[in-house]
Amino acid sequence: MVVQKNDSAWRKVLEYFSSATQIGMTATPKAEEGANNLDYFGEPIYTYSLLQGIQDGFLAPYRVTNSFINIDLQGFTPEEDEKDLMGHEIEMKLYQRKDIGRDIAFKLRREIVAKRITKMLHQIGRMTKTIVFCSDIDEAEAMRSLLVNLNSDMCKKDARYIMRITGDDNVGKKQLDNFIDVDQKYPTVVTTSELLATGVDCKTCGLIVIDKEIGSMTEFKQIIGRGTRLRPDKNKWHLEILDFRNATAKFKDPQFDGDPEPPAGRHKPTKYPIPEEGGGDMVSDHIKYIVEGKEISITTEIVSVLGADGKTMRTESVTDFTKKQIQKRFATLDDFIKNWSEVDRKRVIVDELKDIMY
Repeated sequence: MVVQKNDSAWRKVLEYFSSATQIGMTATPKAEEGANNLDYFGEPIYTYSLLQGIQDGFLAPYRVTNSFINIDLQGFTPEEDEKDLMGHEIEMKLYQRKDIGRDIAFKLRREIVAKRITKMLHQIGRMTKTIVFCSDIDEAEAMRSLLVNLNSDMCKKDARYIMRITGDDNVGKKQLDNFIDVDQKYPTVVTTSELLATGVDCKTCGLIVIDKEIGSMTEFKQIIGRGTRLRPDKNKWHLEILDFRNATAKFKDPQFDGDPEPPAGRHKPTKYPIPEEGGGDMVSDHIKYIVEGKEISITTEIVSVLGADGKTMRTESVTDFTKKQIQKRFATLDDFIKNWSEVDRKRVIVDELKDIMY
């Protein structure tokens, strides 16, 4: 059982039955102010890490594609008296990646993200169960709309191919059981903000897309945990992660596969209160600027896979990764050309490369 916040109903139940023997089990141990597993249960007597689970064949290995967008890296400063598409004068300051999606959104950036997601679906299989984590419910709706337009052929087969599942969307929430059902094809791709980060056991989820800032290690573990199940009977052997926010840098943090550290002190309040999923929009005095955007592009992509030692992530560019996979199959360029030139072999080679790369 997971201990929730100190003032939660679950905590009160545990305290009421304090004389009973209580066993705590969790996939995401917390050591946060006001919600600390260790305060209640004490230090864990047994831990089983994600990497151990992968090595033992119980959990899915993962591959990360980091897509770095130039405006995220450089930031954005508006012109003097510049207004957004809604006529709001944009506050003069440097908007950084952490602000994108919360304080300011760029339509062109949204389109680039949607196109990259669609490209990956074409690469790994368009029926791959996918969760797209967005900054808030408005971004989740904008991303849903863009993905529908880019995948209209699949949506014609079933309108549920792409859906938004957030706390304020009753239509989407009604499809949640179908999304996590291993025998149901639809919904296939879902956009969300917070709702699917915890408590959703989607065993066939093969792609997690991160386009939101992830502040805590606990939240990161929860999000990644949506796709770490293995289902060989449904052809789910590994997990793909497409990361636009460099959240997966947390894989390299010693805390990722270790025990949580006690809080150093109280958390600083965020600039704007962030409501629960079902709570609607931001508070009324918060304005998100919507800007068209220009000269926005993905400047660099890096693929990382689990190293042979089972502990570290091996990082390389997409080009280098592809080159190595081809060299494993063909000793020389002449060998590749000879095989490729044989018409009957083209489809076989393409299928082989898909197997080893995706």
